[in-house]
This record gives sequence, C-alpha cells and structure tokens, in this order.
Amino acid sequence: MFKIAILTPELSPYARSGELAEATAGLAKYLSRAGHEVAIFLPNYRRPELESLNKKALEPELQVPIGSKKLQTTVFKAEVDKYCLYLIDQPKYFHRDYIYGSPKGDYLDNDERFIFFNRAVCEFLASSRMKPDVVHCHNWAAAVAPLFLKSSYQKKANLKKAATLLTIHNFSYQGEFPAESLGLTGLSWNYLNSHQLAFRGKFNFLKAGILFSEVVNTVSLTYRNEVLQFHHDVNSFFSNKNKPLYGLRNGLDIEEWNPATDPLIPANFSASDLTGKKTCKRQLMKEFGLELDESRPLLAVVGYLTRLKGLELIIETINDLLASGCQLVVAGQGNEIYEQALLKLKELHPGKLGVQLDLSPGLFHRVIAGADLLLVPSIEEPCGLTLMQALRYGTVPVARAIGGLKESMEPFSSQNNSGYSFAFEDYSASAFLQAVRQALSLYNQPRIWTEIIARCLVQDNSWAKVIPQYEILYQKAVRLKRRSI
Repeated sequence: MFKIAILTPELSPYARSGELAEATAGLAKYLSRAGHEVAIFLPNYRRPELESLNKKALEPELQVPIGSKKLQTTVFKAEVDKYCLYLIDQPKYFHRDYIYGSPKGDYLDNDERFIFFNRAVCEFLASSRMKPDVVHCHNWAAAVAPLFLKSSYQKKANLKKAATLLTIHNFSYQGEFPAESLGLTGLSWNYLNSHQLAFRGKFNFLKAGILFSEVVNTVSLTYRNEVLQFHHDVNSFFSNKNKPLYGLRNGLDIEEWNPATDPLIPANFSASDLTGKKTCKRQLMKEFGLELDESRPLLAVVGYLTRLKGLELIIETINDLLASGCQLVVAGQGNEIYEQALLKLKELHPGKLGVQLDLSPGLFHRVIAGADLLLVPSIEEPCGLTLMQALRYGTVPVARAIGGLKESMEPFSSQNNSGYSFAFEDYSASAFLQAVRQALSLYNQPRIWTEIIARCLVQDNSWAKVIPQYEILYQKAVRLKRRSI
C-alpha cells in the first residue's frame, strides 16, 4: 500500500470548473477504499462547501517563500470520505469568486497564485511526518511541485524518497507565463532554457511537470495518441527526455452517480424500472421553462461552456435542432461570449430552449437524469467523464469520436441491433446534425430506443476498473525514484 499526496486545483464538490474536480475526488475516494493512505491538497478557496467543513488549523504560521519574500500561511485539515483534505489558506490568492478567472478572462496573477500553492504544499510536506511514497500532481496548476521536489526539497528527509506522478487532464491548458515568472519560484535562472523550463520564450508549468516527474500520464489512451500525433510542441517535451506518456482513462464514482439512489434527482430509477426517468424529464422541462410535451425528445448540453467543448457548433445548429421538433436545455458556465449568445437564443426560442448559467452539482445531476440525449460535440475531449455519467443514467450520447469519448462509445448498429451511442468524426454542422437525426429517428421507435437505453445503463466505467492501473503507475514511479537516489 502507498502513502499518496494528491495536489489538485479542483476537487468535487468543493471547487469545480470541469471534469478535473470529479476525477480527483473519485480517485482519492477509491484509492482510500483500496487501502492506500491518501492526503489531498487543495487551495482554500472562498466556497460555502469548504467553509462548512469541520477543520482544524495544523500550521497557523507556515512561512512560504514566494519570490524574494515569505508569506505566512495557514494549513487546515479536514476528514473527508476516508481521506484527509488539507487546505492551503492564503486570502490574497484564493479568496476569490472563481478558481482561474472570471468569464472575462484568467486572473493576471495565476502564475504567482499557483507557484505559491505548489511551494506551500512542499513546505508543509517537508515539515510534517507524512513521508509520502508518491506525490500525485494534477494539471498545470500543480505541475511545478515536481520541480520544487527535485531542487529545493530533494535533501529533505521526508521527501527525498517521494516519487512524482503528473496526470495531465488537458494539454490545451499548459500554464504558460512570462519568463520573469520563474523569479517567483526562487530557483536559479539557469533553469530557463529550451531543454528545461522555457518554451516559446515563456516559463511553461506543464513542461516543468513533465520533465521533473518520474511518470506522466493523460486521461485516456486515445487522447494520449492524439497528443503525440498532433500536439507537436508537447511531443517534444517527451522526446527530449525519452520519457513515455501513458494513457489511463478516469473512472466514474458509481455511488455518487447511481440513478437508483441519487438524492439530487426528482425520482429514482433503474434498468428494471424506468418510470422515474420520465418523472425526471417532466420536472426538468418545468425547471427550464419548456413546453410540457413529453413526447418530444429532450436534448442536453451540460458542463463548461468553452470553444473546446464545441459550443460554436452547438450555437450554429440550435435553430436546426429545434426545427426538428426537439427541445434543448443548456446548463453550465464559461466563456462570456457563449453565455450571452445562448441567452439571446433562449429569447428567440421560448418554451423550446432553456439555459441556466449554473454548474451546481444538483442541477448537473438533474440534467443528466432528465434528458433523453446528451450532446458532446467537442473539439477535443481528453476523457469524457460527462458521457460516462450520461450512460449511467440511460441518457443516450451523441458525441464526436475523439479522445476519451471514443473509448466510452459503441456506435449503434441497425444490422446487429447493438451499440448505444451516435458518433460523428468531422467537426462540422452537417456531420453533427446527421448523428443527431439518426438518434432521433430511433427515438421515434420506442422498442429499439428502450433497448438502447438499457445498453447504456449496464456500461461499467467504475473506478474499480481503474485503480489497479494507477497502482501500476505508482509502482513505476517509485522504482524510478529509488534508482535515482
């Protein structure tokens, strides 16, 4: 069994902007149940969910270096679902309305905020009795920790044997900042070269994590292959050090996402009794102000509203989708351009299009449970956790066959009467609409549609299948670390 310290900028249900929050929460929970000792580190954001936790101050006066100064920082501890949650508290950086930035753009000091977070965790680990076997870092915002561990903390007794694993949930967000940002780390400027931290003349957080971690993985094998084929800049990060990139798809918390017991939906249901799903659909239509015609197919878009999630394609095709007799609900937050465009379209299609700029867990669950079809026309999709959630609730996906989405789908086949999803490859309105129309044609055939829903409901994407694979990566990381000592 391993002692594992997880560093993440997001953790469900406390701080969420995308699938990263769900992934880290599920990973920590199921690693703990497998017998591992798990500690998870998160910035102490200004969130009611965090403020309501029963927590105690462990280090009320931790001195954390940032640039040429030191900031006094408090570390809080809370017991959460069999793992320990440690909160790095610094009001200057984390008591804000958003994690990374507002709908208008990223915070201008994100370099300083997350360098501080990484450094604070390392300082705490160095002074604690934790002695982790593995420090598991997630995404660019936690990717500087491996650099610190290999430089400033390599001789610290508690950390000199700690191996690092970096999990990259999306290569499109690399944490690129001005070269001068390196000064905030307190490290030598000699690191700022093309073979180490510099990329395109900037300090690249993700590159730091890749080069200084023992093991690096991304969140599906298909996405891993896409990255190495199409992200030529990222490919160079690995070729320079001859370091492999592993692909390991995230799992689903099948206890939190269980339509038979879910307390956040209007009515429960299961594969043997779908009555409750009809109730969920009716209530969702009411909640979004739609015309109460339950015979119409109800489509859904849910999650972070960004270009990479295919929002331009959704907006381009809304008129066609609604003209085909569908209704559509959109729930999420993100880029202000897309938020405003959707609100204007809602005014043009009263009773047919519902929009709520909200990412609260309750709404998320209600949308997934009540919709007939989930639309996922992403430009890129590393894992596709939302699609797994939809399958669990018998909500049929129409999705682009890329990244992790491709691994979670079996396209419907009329010849074999098999499959449970509707896929398209080209990122175009015509390809997307063709897939939607294929699904709608079967929606109007109740017997076949019921069979498709039944196949969705029995798909197993649980964390139980994933944890043994992460254990293998931890073993690899520990072996590599021991060889280097």
